Amino acid sequence: MPYSQASDKSRLFRLLARGLTLAALLGVTAPAAAADKPAASACTGKPEVRFYHWAWNAQMGMMLANGGKQAAPSSAMCKHGVNLKLIREDNTDQMQALMATFAEGLKKGEANPAGGAHFVAIMGDGSAVFLKGLNDRLRKLGPEYTAAVVGSAGYSRGEDKFMGPAAWKADPKKARGGLVAGVLRDGDWNIALKWLGDHKIANNPDETSYDPDALNWVNASDYIDAAQKYVSGFCTDLKNVKTGKKEKHCVDGVVTWTPGDVTVAEKKGGLVSIVSTKENRMQMPNVIIGNKKWMSANRDTVKGMLAAIFEAGDQIKKDPASLKKAAEMSAIVYGEKDGAYWQKYFNPVSEKDKTGQSVELGGSTVNGLAENVQLFGLDGKTNYFAATYTTFADIVKSQYPQLLPAYDPVADVVDMSYLKELGAAGKTTAKK
Repeated sequence: MPYSQASDKSRLFRLLARGLTLAALLGVTAPAAAADKPAASACTGKPEVRFYHWAWNAQMGMMLANGGKQAAPSSAMCKHGVNLKLIREDNTDQMQALMATFAEGLKKGEANPAGGAHFVAIMGDGSAVFLKGLNDRLRKLGPEYTAAVVGSAGYSRGEDKFMGPAAWKADPKKARGGLVAGVLRDGDWNIALKWLGDHKIANNPDETSYDPDALNWVNASDYIDAAQKYVSGFCTDLKNVKTGKKEKHCVDGVVTWTPGDVTVAEKKGGLVSIVSTKENRMQMPNVIIGNKKWMSANRDTVKGMLAAIFEAGDQIKKDPASLKKAAEMSAIVYGEKDGAYWQKYFNPVSEKDKTGQSVELGGSTVNGLAENVQLFGLDGKTNYFAATYTTFADIVKSQYPQLLPAYDPVADVVDMSYLKELGAAGKTTAKK
């Protein structure tokens, strides 16, 4: 089933590209020092708030603000009265289940449920599919138990990418008949879908078949699994839509992000970045999602968490030592690599892969309050989140109409009251 971008979507992406250039004003810099172990206890007396997230450099501000897996006593998070616990979770299905468990606890009368997730963070351009599946489940408990986006810790600015043979980049038509591993209907998948639409190449949405005239897919459980499928030379038998015969086909492309892109380059190589969030700069904000009922009852905690993240983000943009410290905290929280690794791939880098071929890897940035105001259109200008949410939801809907016949309007899945109150507080402080 081919996907062709409509002219209005082409105009939108030109707008996003300009906005992204605008957002180049959002510079990035770095943090300070590190600890080998997180504090044993933090924010004594404050209830624990659990935040499940991927390993993603766009969350550097959150890493710095928390000072480890559990909010450190001297951290910005504790100073704002939030005992935040950061927990890595790469699987979005599990994130949905955790949010549902938390909502069920609320429904039972628990003011602060001991199970599940208070918050999760995912890619904004994939949030329509995530929230549709989650909120359809939560509405059975009551509309007040549904989830909403309340802010953003940063953006992907290069690390999320469609990687394939150099020949595909030189001549996109050569991607026809290719087999790509990735998480279907998610953020990185839609980077490839936009590229297909730009070059008028058909997409085969049926992962059980093979179309020699389209780009084909192997579903992965997460972005790490996608990279591993390429590295391991994963092959599968697929039915050729033209001949009706089963054929063996092996993965020759991938959609992923850091550390997945680095794994591809270091462990096997042979792929280049065909298109990424470096080119589509406003496409992929990190979005912070929480439970409406709990957040409404704990407004100061929500605002304190967001304020700490934004303050740390602003600090990272100004201070290289802060980036260094945030990277060290990332290694602790993610349980992978070391601080030098996360710091290195915070900004896009070009290096040689295992085959000696040059490839672009990494690239993210962090957000403060000003960037959130811009992202969500609270300045009265373009609402970039709404644009990406709707555009990429429509792409999924066009490819999988039975799985996503409809999705929730943007207005139903955001709660900007916390950002607005933080903005008002900032203006009041500035006047004093």
